[in-house]
Amino acid sequence: MPDFLRPEARTTLSRWAESGAALALTAVGLWWGWAGLGLVRWGGIVLALTGAALAFGAVQRARFNRPGLAPGIVELDEGEIRYFGPRGGGVLALDRIASLSISADRGYWLAESLDGEILVIPRAAQGSEALFDAFAALPGLGMEKLLRISAQPPAANARTIWRRPARTLLT
Repeated sequence: MPDFLRPEARTTLSRWAESGAALALTAVGLWWGWAGLGLVRWGGIVLALTGAALAFGAVQRARFNRPGLAPGIVELDEGEIRYFGPRGGGVLALDRIASLSISADRGYWLAESLDGEILVIPRAAQGSEALFDAFAALPGLGMEKLLRISAQPPAANARTIWRRPARTLLT
């Protein structure tokens, strides 16, 4: 990309590029649905609905991604979150997460395991966008709730976003 864009502008554009592409797809579909005839009209309606669904997910992903660069690397592989940073890190399987919180300053995800260990992951670490898919797989976690809580101003304490439902034993 040419260097006539400031780095901040380039970062913002790349963060929202998926949303822009989905909205463009929706616009083309709406145009075909409005101006087309016969099969083109129905194809446009399907294209507009598909674009709208893709735009919904893309906007959520863009809201989830935090601009900036924090130390460390996040990986999501075979149902495990791996974070390796200069001051620590760890590996935590998704099915072993007991609760998910966000730090008081909103800069870190706090994933507590069933054993009580807490994996602290910077929100702006390299690869942290993969956490969107990991967190979406947690049972009962609504992504809209996660996005709403993570967008709130800093608080005095960490805020719990999700807690694993208690398992009841059948007797």
